[in-house]
Formats: sequence, structure tokens, C-alpha cells
Amino acid sequence: MKRISILLTSIWFFVLGLKANPLDLQKVSKDANWFVHFDFSAMRNSEVGTFIRTSIEEIPEVMDRINRMKQDHGVDLDGFSHLTLSGSGERDRAIAILKGGLDMNKLIENPKFADRLEMDQIGKNKIYSTNQGRRPMAFAPLKKGVIVGGPDINYVNEGILLAKGKSPSHPGNSLLNSLIESVDRPGFLAFADIEKADEQNYLDERARFMSDKIKTGAMVIGEAGGAIRISAVVEAMGEETSAPLEAMIRGGMAMIEMKKKSDNRLDAFLERHSVKRTGNLIWMEMDFSVDAIMERIKKEMNKSA
Repeated sequence: MKRISILLTSIWFFVLGLKANPLDLQKVSKDANWFVHFDFSAMRNSEVGTFIRTSIEEIPEVMDRINRMKQDHGVDLDGFSHLTLSGSGERDRAIAILKGGLDMNKLIENPKFADRLEMDQIGKNKIYSTNQGRRPMAFAPLKKGVIVGGPDINYVNEGILLAKGKSPSHPGNSLLNSLIESVDRPGFLAFADIEKADEQNYLDERARFMSDKIKTGAMVIGEAGGAIRISAVVEAMGEETSAPLEAMIRGGMAMIEMKKKSDNRLDAFLERHSVKRTGNLIWMEMDFSVDAIMERIKKEMNKSA
């Protein structure tokens, strides 16, 4: 039981919310080279999310863990609405805008945390920061349950302006918009302008080996036709790189197909996949069976009962 309770508590974080909260590009800086958005509401309202929620409510150990997190630490998993992360690509430097889920008074007053915090006032906003721990961090609680976070006060101040609609925002991307239309309720989406990040020398060695081949990339995850769909697109630098990239991706898909023939679990999970290339754009889709996912969760629960 302990194993499944930990599993479901972890998954629970990703399936919460009250109503849909799609990406709002007003909350992303015009200079951001990447951004990620979690719509916890869309995840919660999906078929798998509804099943997980019901399953959790039937396990007292998990519900007790969730209730204690709220009472003792001010973390209300039922209250999380959405989270947007964005940055230029510089290592460990990003802005986070979170809606709901945290009782900042309880967190700030927690003795284990309060002694490490420093408070600064910028206008009407209080910004808390600490240099202790593995990485420096700062955050500011705003109205209506919004919390802005970042590595330092300057990032948080920029995030506050974005959250209030007082800073120039991102123009968006047509590739990402096309992907969003491929799913019913995107619970997760991401975009990266690899070319611009590389121009600013933000990419590390692990990522730089692809920077001369890929210009931009985007991905969304959500429901589509009764399945969980992962849709992605990469924009190659040119025709001379798009064909090799397509071949590499198709090779990976072929290996998955070979694996399916000997792996009944993978065969049940993966319903379909596709790869197509249009000019410099390579589009990919993978559909995963909702029934197989829920059946796997049931089996894990039975093992741990």
C-alpha cells in the first residue's frame, strides 16, 4: 500500500484544478527563448485524471498525507490551478508564475523556513529571498493566490510586472498554436527557440550538438479521441538538416515498433504513432491508450493492497 500511495500522491499533483487554465502569453516575457505551461485543471478533468482522483479518495493513507500537507505546510494540492515557467535559456534562471495551491502565510511563518528568509519591499509588493540551500531563490505572494518566483529579486520583480500585465509579453508561435489544436485539452505545453538561446551562449555542451540542426521546437500533451496524445514539432535549420532529422526520428519509431512485438505492455499502451515532414518542419504524434493506463494503475493498486 505504501508504494501505491506514494505513486498516486505524486501523480495527484498533476491532475488538479477547478476549470481550464490555458497558456496566457501575457505571463511570458517578450525576450523568453523558452516557456513551459502546466494546466493542472485540464489534467484533472481528463479521463485518466478523474480516475486517479477517484482512486485516491478510496485510500485513507493517501488522503491523510494530502490533508497533513495542507494543515502543516500550507500546501493545498486541490488548490493548484496552473503554472507558467519561462526564461532566456541561461542556466538556472527563469520566472515562475503559479496560481493557487500555497498558503504563503503558513510557509513564511514555518520556523524551519522563516529563519532563512530576507524580506524586501518593492512598491506594494513584499519579496522574500534566501541564499541558503542548493540554489538562491526569491518569491512574492500577490493577490488572488498568485505567487511569482525566480532566482533573485530582479527576476521576481520582472515576473510581478508580467503577472500584472505591465510588461511587454511574448508574441507567441504559430507552430505551438498548431500543436495546441491537435489535442482537446492540453495539460502540458512547451516551446523552445534553440537558435536564439544558442546565439546568447546559453546552451550547454549536451544541447549544443543539436543547435546547428534545430531552430525551434514545441510539444503539447493532452487528450485526443479517447487517448492521451503527445504532439511535437521541430523546425530544422534547412532542407539539408531536415531530411537527416526525419530519418533519425523514423529510426527511433521503428525501434519502438520492434519492441512492441515482444513487449505486451508497450503494445497495449502505444496505440499509434506518426511522423511527417513538410519542408523544414517535422511533425510527430504518439497516442497512448487511456484504458491501458488505467488498467496499469489498477494492477499496481491490487499489488499494494
